[in-house]
Amino acid sequence: MSKHKHEHGETSEGMKPENAQTQAQDQENQSLVPEVGVQQGGGGQEEAPASAVNTPEAQLAAAKAEIELLKAQLAELNDKYLRTLAEQVNFRKRVVKEKEEFQQYAVSTLLSDLIPVLDDFDRSLEAVVQNQNDATKVIDGIRLIQKRLYDTLSNKYGLSRYEAKGVVFDPHLHEAMFSDQGDVPEPTVTQEFLPGYRLHDRVIRTAKVKVTMPANPAGSEPEASEPSAKEEEAAAPDEGAPGADAL
Repeated sequence: MSKHKHEHGETSEGMKPENAQTQAQDQENQSLVPEVGVQQGGGGQEEAPASAVNTPEAQLAAAKAEIELLKAQLAELNDKYLRTLAEQVNFRKRVVKEKEEFQQYAVSTLLSDLIPVLDDFDRSLEAVVQNQNDATKVIDGIRLIQKRLYDTLSNKYGLSRYEAKGVVFDPHLHEAMFSDQGDVPEPTVTQEFLPGYRLHDRVIRTAKVKVTMPANPAGSEPEASEPSAKEEEAAAPDEGAPGADAL
C-alpha cells in the first residue's frame, strides 16, 4: 500500500508543472482571441451598415417599409373613424326614437288617472236614465265627478284654479272680453266668464273676464278746474278798471 501511495504521489507531483504550463497557455490564448475578434468584428459592423444604407436597393426597401407602415396606420384610423361615425348615427336614431315614444306615451299617466272619471260619467248617465225625474241626484253626481277630477289634477299634477272677480285687472292673469265704466278707482274685474288656471307657478290659461274702467279718471280732474282759472283771469281786468279811472 505504501508503495502504491508513493507512486501515486510521485505521479501527481510530476503532473503539476505540466498542468501549470497548460493553464498559462490557455489564459494567453483567451486574452489574445477576444482582442482579435473585437477588432475584426468592430470593423465589419462599422463598414457594413454604411455601405448597405447608401445603396439604392436599401433606400427603396426602407421607403417601402415606411409606406406599408403608414398604410397600416391609415387603415386603423379609417376603421376607428367609421366605427365612431356609425355609433353617432345609431345614437341619433335612438334619440329620435326615444323622443317619439316619449311624445306618444308622455300623457299615459294622466290618462290613467282620468279614466276613472270617465267611469263616473258613465255611471251618472245610467243613473239619469233610471231616475229621469230626480234631478237632484244628477246634480249631486256631476258635482262629485267635478270634485274628483279637480282633486286629481290639483293634488297629483299641480293644477290650481284662481278667482278673478273683484280683483284689479292684470293682463298677465286676465283676458278682457268686455269692458264698461263704473265707480271704481282703477280697472277692476267685475265679471268672470271662464276661470283661470295655473300649473304650479305658470299660468296656462288666463281668466276670461269683464273689466270695469273708472268713470272719472284722475287725469280728467285738472281739465275740469281749468275754466275756473280762466274766469279768474278774465275778471281781474274788471276789478282793476276803477283804480285806473281814479288815477
